[in-house]
Amino acid sequence: MRFLLIEDQKDVRNLLETFLGDFGECDMAEDGIKGLEAVFKSLEEETPYDAVFLDIMMPKLRGQQVLQKIRKLEDAKNILPQKSTRVIMASVLGDSENVMEAFKSQANAYLVKPIMRDKLISTMKKAGLAIPG
Repeated sequence: MRFLLIEDQKDVRNLLETFLGDFGECDMAEDGIKGLEAVFKSLEEETPYDAVFLDIMMPKLRGQQVLQKIRKLEDAKNILPQKSTRVIMASVLGDSENVMEAFKSQANAYLVKPIMRDKLISTMKKAGLAIPG
């Protein structure tokens, strides 16, 4: 599997990379603009990510905006929702307003930080990823 981690905190990126390394390869972006560029490139090369882990509070472009732009890129490429990249929002913001906004923007799952391995795996399964165990 291929993952993209869009997260401005290096320690969180490294933790996610460690956890996800058992399931595939990880690319990383430290802000929303670089993350969106990576998604665009993957779609252009027809090698889309299986999942994007997306922080909400980031510099340059917030996670909710990135998610909306990812879905617009997929629409432009005629990618059906069932074939789209699984997007898991990961944030310290666990309030209902942010969670509902993520799902309105077509997030597949929402993970509240701090991130623990077992919680990450169960969230990935809820998002529709085939994770063993």
